[in-house]
Amino acid sequence: MTSFVVLTTAEAMATAGAIETLRPLPWARLLLNRIEDGGGLTTGNMSALFEARFGQALHDCGVTPVYEYAAGVGETSVDFSCGDWNVELLSFDESDAAKAATWEAGPFFGRLLSSPVPPTADDAQLDETERQRRSDLRKQSPEGEALKAIERIVGKAQNNGRPSKFPLPDGERKSMLIVDARAHGRPDRLDCTQIAYGAEAVPEWAAYRWIADDGQVFPIVGAFDARNPMRGARHFQECVHFLGIVSEETYEREELQYFIRFYHNPTLFPSKDDALAALRTFPLFQPEKTRARRPDLFLHEVFEVQGSTVQFGVVIDGRIVICRAHGDILENIEERGLPAGSKQMVEAFHRHEHLLRRIASEKAKRDLVDADGTIFLAPKDLSLLPVRRRVGEG
Repeated sequence: MTSFVVLTTAEAMATAGAIETLRPLPWARLLLNRIEDGGGLTTGNMSALFEARFGQALHDCGVTPVYEYAAGVGETSVDFSCGDWNVELLSFDESDAAKAATWEAGPFFGRLLSSPVPPTADDAQLDETERQRRSDLRKQSPEGEALKAIERIVGKAQNNGRPSKFPLPDGERKSMLIVDARAHGRPDRLDCTQIAYGAEAVPEWAAYRWIADDGQVFPIVGAFDARNPMRGARHFQECVHFLGIVSEETYEREELQYFIRFYHNPTLFPSKDDALAALRTFPLFQPEKTRARRPDLFLHEVFEVQGSTVQFGVVIDGRIVICRAHGDILENIEERGLPAGSKQMVEAFHRHEHLLRRIASEKAKRDLVDADGTIFLAPKDLSLLPVRRRVGEG
């Protein structure tokens, strides 16, 4: 079966450079031995290679960490200690469900994940083999992958039912789990938010709901949600201050310093401002660099609705340009009325956000920009792209 998670040339070359950077550093000797013992630059060793790139990022920020730091939880250790931070890394591998959802046809391959289908009334009459097959198919879904990701994350805080890795907060040191999420399919902002906080933290249209074998439907609860029943969840919520999620794309040397999404544990901070103040002491949290290098990661921050106009941002030549899409263009795409400033209008924007950004980019290429530097989108602009105007597309 073809694997979607393999060591690429770009990753191998970047990691080889990281290894050479770390080679003369005494603290990295144990890490480099682990990489060598694991087979070096191989797909099966990707979790250790991620640690090497992370170690290089700390070194580049002037940090001399302790590798395999005993944080005082039994005989376990976290991967890195730097300053007042305990940092554990977790590299997702492909789940069994994701592997089962992979298809091959000669030189071609792909993966099909579909939202779970409720059991039918006649499921009870099926034999156990068929019921299990249908149950497994429900797991081959974005919802199932999100649940698996959350299970792996909170599972880091326990080992055979006993606390592991992360100590109880002492008012000084802070704990963080950073996840290499490439095997999850490069999760976007909404995926990451649900993994951290659950379905209730995202717009209704994007919320994941799980359908159990008995037909019950319930929203997915995140790693920091007190209702999470998974093993390790309670200790994770009591001890871990931040969850970081990263899915590298280019493997350029500074990527880990601007590409990690951070999510704070609301149980351990009185407010978001307090969490942000603490996070600013973490060496790889560099929001100013992030905005300069990856402005597209912040596009959602300029989104707002002003009456009948949706305002959003698009990256053009490395800078964010403000765009205004009139509700008429959304009505034209969806072929239905949308009350100005309504929830339906916001949901329609999110459904067709990719299409609107493409149209805005096309207008910019043609220098169809307003005098104030903004871009206005109206129904006539749909002619700039071949658009199939059908509800739900975009």
